[in-house]
Amino acid sequence: MVNQGGPSGFNFYPFLFTDVDSDTDVKLNEDRYEVFVNGNFVGYKTLTNEGDQLSDIDDFLREQGHEGFTSSLDGDHYIIQTEQKEEDLSRALSVYFHNR
Repeated sequence: MVNQGGPSGFNFYPFLFTDVDSDTDVKLNEDRYEVFVNGNFVGYKTLTNEGDQLSDIDDFLREQGHEGFTSSLDGDHYIIQTEQKEEDLSRALSVYFHNR
C-alpha cells in the first residue's frame, strides 16, 4: 500500500495565487463621488471615461445659468456651496445625475 499522507489518505496542498499582472496598473473601478449642495446630498458623480472630470458638474451648472456657487473636493465628497437658488441648483443636479 502506498502512503498517501494524512489520516484520510489525501494530502492537502494549498495553492498560493499571485497577481501575475502586477506590473500593469489597469484601473478596474471608476471613481465615484458623493455630491452635496450646502451640506445636502444630491447624487453621485461617477467618472467612467478618461475625459470625465468633476469640473463637468460646474460647467453644467454654468450652462444652466447658475453662477453664484463655489465647489471643493473633500475626499470623495464634492461640495457645492451657494447662497442663491439652492433648490433650483439641486434640482438641476438631480436631472444631470439622472441623465448620466
